[in-house]
Amino acid sequence: MPDTNSPADENDEKTLLEARVKALETDLRQKKEIILAQHTQLEAFSESSIDALVQMDFDGYITGWNKQAEKIFGWSADEILEQKIEQMIIPVRYRAAHLKGMKRFLETGETSVMNSLIEIHALHRNGHEFPVELSLSVIDSPDLQEFNAYIRDISERKHAETVIWNQANFDSLTSLPNRNLFLQNLEHEMHSCDRSNQSMALMYLDVDRFKDVNDSLGHDMGDLLLIEISSRLKKVVREIDTVSRLSGDEFTIILGNIDDQLAVQPICQELLDSLARPFQLDNEKVFLTASIGVTFYPQDSKKIEDLQRNADQAMYAAKSEGSNRFNFFTPELQQRALRKRKMIGDLRKAINGEQFEIYYQPIIDLQENMLNKAEALLRWHHPESGLVSPAVFIPIAEESGLISEIGNWVFYNAIEQAGQWREQYNGEFQVSINTSPWQWIDEAAAMSKWFSHLSQHGISGQTISVEITEGLLMDARDKITNRLLDFRDAEIQVSIDDFGTGYSSLSYLKQFDIDYLKIDQSFVRNMDHDPNDLALCEAIIVMAQKLGIKVIAEGVETENQDRLLKDFGCDFGQGYLYSRPVPAADFESLLEQWSTKDKSSASKNTA
Repeated sequence: MPDTNSPADENDEKTLLEARVKALETDLRQKKEIILAQHTQLEAFSESSIDALVQMDFDGYITGWNKQAEKIFGWSADEILEQKIEQMIIPVRYRAAHLKGMKRFLETGETSVMNSLIEIHALHRNGHEFPVELSLSVIDSPDLQEFNAYIRDISERKHAETVIWNQANFDSLTSLPNRNLFLQNLEHEMHSCDRSNQSMALMYLDVDRFKDVNDSLGHDMGDLLLIEISSRLKKVVREIDTVSRLSGDEFTIILGNIDDQLAVQPICQELLDSLARPFQLDNEKVFLTASIGVTFYPQDSKKIEDLQRNADQAMYAAKSEGSNRFNFFTPELQQRALRKRKMIGDLRKAINGEQFEIYYQPIIDLQENMLNKAEALLRWHHPESGLVSPAVFIPIAEESGLISEIGNWVFYNAIEQAGQWREQYNGEFQVSINTSPWQWIDEAAAMSKWFSHLSQHGISGQTISVEITEGLLMDARDKITNRLLDFRDAEIQVSIDDFGTGYSSLSYLKQFDIDYLKIDQSFVRNMDHDPNDLALCEAIIVMAQKLGIKVIAEGVETENQDRLLKDFGCDFGQGYLYSRPVPAADFESLLEQWSTKDKSSASKNTA
């Protein structure tokens, strides 16, 4: 069939084809420009990113490496491109897993790490490993097949987390686990015992009289001592055991895998012996003892709170029996603790329930034969138990912190009563008030209110005197010294109670300007038949006179003791010879008797 196309038609088709080709070329050029611009932007983003961008083909060769990758790995792009990735930046311990994961992905398309953020370690050029955060994505198309790994060095973050974790779980001074980590370890060990059907021993260890050492040597030396104590404790126990420092001088020890409870006894003794050896701190040699309480899991309890309470109770029982000993928890200790807890609750009720009463015992002026002083003695009328001895409830009040509130109650009531008696009977009458060392150490602010009370009510400070123990004078803290000076400035006199049974340091008598010494009743009661006690009483009286201090003899029970004390020049006597402690109403009768009767007969009063 003849060709019907004319030359003009052929030219038109050619022109149209050329136009189409030119349009395609333009379109391709524009797409290339867009791709180039996108690549340039991606490259710029990659170079400015804080993350390392590492690209790898499906054969495991590195195809992309930005500036941040050079920075965190130490390799330049020229050195690392076209190198196998597992040989360059993947630690040896991860390489097998990496190759296995690559193989699984290429065969099945499955992976567990794609498009997720994971933490892992990477390998630096110099051979050290460092923690990184890794995000991995894949491009799988006919034109491009590669992995893109965005990697961030998290070394600083991990270091900060470690520091924070250490601060939260370890004691900064001794580097031992603190209370937080101790509780975690205790719970872990309890679970371990459950799985192994074995026992665990929990020990509470408290250094005896550490506070005295700490105060006398200073806190810096005290810190050195705690570090050395920690070291000695760790040397005694096994590596699987845990020594922790809870606070101050209180330590705990967890002994795991215990088959025989009796096997713990020699460990306790070894711990005590270790701490009993002298500590050499610079030029100071320090001697210490400790008290240890022990409880067992699961025999004694299966609860963390109970185990802690048991060990604490056993430790305090050991401390109350003397220093340098250990004690195992028993149900009897628990009952004792329950009784103590009940008494604390009853004491709280007693303060507001008018169960307290002040008894007064006369203090007789032996040389003038006058009744112008008395000691205020607290009595507790318990609604169920009757009259409770101060020897029973005062230590518990001190331990529970109630002694300050009780002491304030005694002060305000005694000072009011003394003021009335000064007006009615004797303008120089004075009441002596016992104080606890805890009031001076921890409750000085409360005692300072005494001074303002006296001032507001126009009561002379000479209306009262306060009795302190010799041990309190051993406390060299400024708080004690300043408080004693405050009492002197308020004209409140100070007596040392039970003199001769404590430290009896003459330097303290001189330093603190003491007004009275009270000779302990154990010496006075025996002076009739014990020449040593007789000589001691006379020596105390003579010494006090030389120092300008007045003497009160306690426990006077016989006429002969009264005569001997007068012959020695003793200033005051107190005891059953003159009167037992009596309620305020009965004491008023004594005041009336002494103010109306002949003094010679009044001295024989045995009310």
